[in-house]
Amino acid sequence: MLFYSKFTSATPKKSGRNDGIKTRFRIINPMDQRTSFQNASNDAIAAILSVPKEQNGKGIILLHCFTCTKHHRVMRGLAECLSANGFTVLRFDFSGNGESGGKLEDATYTKMLGEVRSAVTLLEGMGIRHIGVAGHSMGAMLSLLAAHEDSRIAAVGFISGSSQAARVREVFPADAIEKAEREGSSEAFVYGRSIMLKREFLLDIEKFNVGQAAAALHRPMLVVHGTKDEIIPLFHARQIYSWAKEPKSLELMDGVDHLFRDETHLRKLQATVCSWFAHNL
Repeated sequence: MLFYSKFTSATPKKSGRNDGIKTRFRIINPMDQRTSFQNASNDAIAAILSVPKEQNGKGIILLHCFTCTKHHRVMRGLAECLSANGFTVLRFDFSGNGESGGKLEDATYTKMLGEVRSAVTLLEGMGIRHIGVAGHSMGAMLSLLAAHEDSRIAAVGFISGSSQAARVREVFPADAIEKAEREGSSEAFVYGRSIMLKREFLLDIEKFNVGQAAAALHRPMLVVHGTKDEIIPLFHARQIYSWAKEPKSLELMDGVDHLFRDETHLRKLQATVCSWFAHNL
């Protein structure tokens, strides 16, 4: 039975050995613990681990959208529902974002996928053997690509994501892309912040084929998309679903925008994702 109320207490659980990943824990509320781990570049990756009082032995890693953080309302909402239903939940800031170390301009899909692998290893070190990954927007695509590369990921939640890895190019002005390709880097103003765009990032995204990853997955996959998504058109969800092999599920949410701004829509997302992972992980 799914429910949304928070536990009033929880017993923190220390991680075991985790393939050399360095972690730190500090309790910040009865269910959540601050933690961090190192990526391959030795950046400290800031994370929040939600450990429910009554655990079901399964873990979920949540991946945020482009230039967002682990504190985005979609991430917080999903973590609350999933942990309230027995899942151990890990959400973290990709390097260069939020409280994590590193520089945003040094981020690449390859680097971020390495950070997902480290997160999986962290949960494994805690004794969790059934691990799912769910992401929003860019995080959705990275969830699928991570699962394609890492067989330890048993189920994927693909929320408001793109079917094209290189679609992130559309976020940047054309002149910024041209300058980065020509000179190695350029500065662009994106989503309210100044971002240094590097040629390495543009070259890296060309390595990944989201459709191929979906077709080769053969593990449970949930595709969720709002019919009023103003950032990523609905056809991306239909493409991903058509490419994916069974078992797969498609949830098109009528009238829902990219960020689930309406609280009712966010609650529906929570219920959908929690119920699906309860039955498929």
